[in-house]
Amino acid sequence: MRHDELTPQLLTVSGLFEDGATYTVPVYQRNYAWRAEQIEQLISDIDDARKESEQGYFLGNLVTQKAPGGSGKNFEVVDGQQRLTTLYLLLTFLEGDGARPFMLHRGRLRYESRARATEALRLAGQKVFLPSGRSEENSSKEDDGIRLGFNVIQQMIRQHEVLRIKDERSKFADFLRTKVTVVRTSLPLGTD
Repeated sequence: MRHDELTPQLLTVSGLFEDGATYTVPVYQRNYAWRAEQIEQLISDIDDARKESEQGYFLGNLVTQKAPGGSGKNFEVVDGQQRLTTLYLLLTFLEGDGARPFMLHRGRLRYESRARATEALRLAGQKVFLPSGRSEENSSKEDDGIRLGFNVIQQMIRQHEVLRIKDERSKFADFLRTKVTVVRTSLPLGTD
C-alpha cells in the first residue's frame, strides 16, 4: 500500500453521516464492548471541551475501507467501531436537542453478521428500557452491549448536574455535532 492511496478526511460528527455515508461493522470485528467507564469518559471529555469554549475537540481516527461492490459512500469499519457505535447511540439520544435536530445518522450503522446488534441500534431511543436493561418486547432479539451502552448514556445525561438542563443539553448536542471532529481514513480496496 502506498501512502498516496490513503484518503483521510477531517469530518465533524454530523459530517460522518451528512454525506450519505453508511458504515458496516464486518464480521471479524468484536461485539460492542464499551461500558460505563469509557462512555462516561467520552461524554465528560466532550462536555469539558464545550464548557472551556474550545474551538473544537478532536476525537480520533476512524479507519474504513470502501465496501466492495458498494457505492463510494459505503464503508466497512476497520478500526474505531467502539467509538463510532457510541457516537451513534449518543446522537440517537440527542436527536431532538440542539438548534438543528439531527436524525441523518439513523439506519447508517449496521453490524454485518450480528442481526441482534443492528436491531438494537434500530430500536435505540424508540421505546422505554426497563431498569434491568431488558426491554419489554424483543429483548431476546437485541444486543445486550448496545442496549447497555444506550442505557448508560441515557442515565448519565439525565443525572448529570448540567446536562439534564434542556438548554445545556442543547448546547452540548450542537457542540458534539459541529465541533467534535474525527479523521476518517479510507484504505484502498484489497488492503489486508
